[in-house]
Amino acid sequence: MTTFILNHYGDNTPDGEYFAILINLNSERFPLGQRMLFKFAILNEDTNEPILDEQDNPMFAVAVCNNSKMKSSKSKIVKVTRALLSKEKYDPIKSLSEIPHPEELFYTKTYIRVKQKTSDKGKTVSNVTHIQRPRDGIWECIESTFDTSIKKEITMEEVAKMIGYERHS
Repeated sequence: MTTFILNHYGDNTPDGEYFAILINLNSERFPLGQRMLFKFAILNEDTNEPILDEQDNPMFAVAVCNNSKMKSSKSKIVKVTRALLSKEKYDPIKSLSEIPHPEELFYTKTYIRVKQKTSDKGKTVSNVTHIQRPRDGIWECIESTFDTSIKKEITMEEVAKMIGYERHS
């Protein structure tokens, strides 16, 4: 039997709180580089079946993360992975220094609740902002901001431009 891998677009879910399941994690190209996407299927809580949008397409939401080596506890990919850990996989002390690779979470089939807010900065995206942790039912915010204050040495020409000095020949 031949299997085809489908690509899902997390762009059709209205803002709100939903019952969901993690179905995929992959790297996708964005205008500012590669990003890791946790993809969640939005489900009907009573039937565990996908909810369809107005065009009869299954609804999805995503957690968009910068690529990471998963070494920083502040990285979004670590926050999402830690939030998704079940009671059986979660150790409050051990999880401070190590967590499983996110792909291991596909095999748990843990149903969760997510809060989603649509972003349309150039491209519409149904962004997951909070995950209700399966281990204790507490909502965890997974949003983070990237520290863009990269320090670099500047040249004398850049200093001159900053202070408005113009060199005349």
